[in-house]
Amino acid sequence: MTMTKNERDPIDVHVGARLRLVRTSRRLSLEELGRQIGVTYQQIQKYETGSNRISAATLYRISQLFEISPTFFFEGLTSQGETDEAATPSPEVVQSSLALGRIPDGEIRHRLRLLIDALAPSRDN
Repeated sequence: MTMTKNERDPIDVHVGARLRLVRTSRRLSLEELGRQIGVTYQQIQKYETGSNRISAATLYRISQLFEISPTFFFEGLTSQGETDEAATPSPEVVQSSLALGRIPDGEIRHRLRLLIDALAPSRDN
């Protein structure tokens, strides 16, 4: 894939969107995230829009901060580096999953999952 100098790489845009999703789901401001990883809030904005590429080291630090796998940022990409809309969960699904993951008690997480399954409409209908 050939890109011009000012064109944003779709992978960088996707990774930035996933960063914004996890940052906002954790209710962390641009400034606070920047402070915690040692960059300005403007740099975080550039990461989130895909204007600037996130280095592997920075992406690793961010994943450690949010206690998620670095692969989270690449989920929903095709082998060609494009976003697969059908395979990409909605922001609500991702936020709910991240919230469930923050619950320390495994038994409570399990019971909440059972409750969600009970409330969800059956696929057979």
